[in-house]
Amino acid sequence: MRRWLREPLLHFLILGALLFGLYGWLRGGAQATPAEIVVSRGQLQSLQAQFQRTRQRAPTPEELQGMVEGWVREEIFYREGVAMGLDRDDPVVRRRVAQKLEFVVDGAAPTPPTSAELQAWLAVHADRYSIEARYTLHQIYFDVARHGASLDAGSSALAG
Repeated sequence: MRRWLREPLLHFLILGALLFGLYGWLRGGAQATPAEIVVSRGQLQSLQAQFQRTRQRAPTPEELQGMVEGWVREEIFYREGVAMGLDRDDPVVRRRVAQKLEFVVDGAAPTPPTSAELQAWLAVHADRYSIEARYTLHQIYFDVARHGASLDAGSSALAG
C-alpha cells in the first residue's frame, strides 16, 4: 500500500480529478453551448446593415423579423451540425474556415510606414518612378498670302 501512495502517477490522477471537479464547480455546471439562442443588439445591427447595403433602404419591421428568424434557424442548424460532428474532417468546412481567417488577417489594418521607410523604399525603387525627358514642339504655320513679303525677308535672313 505504501508503494501506491508514493507513486507519482497516482498523485497526478488525484490532482487532475481535483482540478476537474473545481473547474466544474466554479462554472456552476454551465454547458459549453447554451440551450437558448440570443440575438444580440450587435447581431441585429449587422443584419440591418447587410439589408441596407443590398437594398439601399432600411428594412421594414416585417423584413427585419424575417431576417432574425432566418438567422435563428441558421444558428439552430449550425449547432445541430456541430453536435452531430458534421464539421469534423470536412474539406469544404476546413477550406471555408481558412478563407475566413485570411479575410480577418487581410482586414487587419497594417501600421502605416514612416517617412524614413518610404524614403528608403523610393531610393531602392527610384527607376520605377523616374520620368523621361519631355519635349514640346509647336508648329507655326504662316500664310504666304497674308505675310508674303515679310516671310521672304525672314527666310533670307535665316538662310544667310
